[in-house]
Amino acid sequence: MIETERLILREWRPADVDAYARICADPEVMRFMWPARPATPAEAAYGVELMREHWLRWGFGHWAVEERQSGRFVGRTGVKRHPDWELDPENTEVGWLYDRRAWGRGYATEGARAAVRFMLEEIGRPEVISIAHPDNAASRRVMEKVGLSYAGARHWTARNIDVVWYSTSATA
Repeated sequence: MIETERLILREWRPADVDAYARICADPEVMRFMWPARPATPAEAAYGVELMREHWLRWGFGHWAVEERQSGRFVGRTGVKRHPDWELDPENTEVGWLYDRRAWGRGYATEGARAAVRFMLEEIGRPEVISIAHPDNAASRRVMEKVGLSYAGARHWTARNIDVVWYSTSATA
């Protein structure tokens, strides 16, 4: 668990699944995700299970995020590996997904900053990356605010999508 000024990044609880499914059902929230469509409740529940398994396998992953003041579940943030990322299958990619009602409050930046610090300082990773749809200006701003630099644009072959990526070690 990590506490920031306004957030608690914590282990997933069974009660989080319904709230996460509601967030993932919002077409605007999912617009830049892969796949770019709302998730069904079953897909969201499976996603939570995959995040739990990632923690068990790698010792890091995505946390459930709640507001410290209200205790309300607002989304997820953390780091995962993408074995289908051709540039580096051992990558650690910081990402986030928040309830639209939480947008514009700086939560993605606050949570991502904590996740990047955790990976670099606690886990000892030499690099953290972040990948986004080229048109996702909000996520690109978050990447820059947390200290990642533009590393390039490419076609992610395994997913057949165009992306931009940022890195803690990029010199672009």
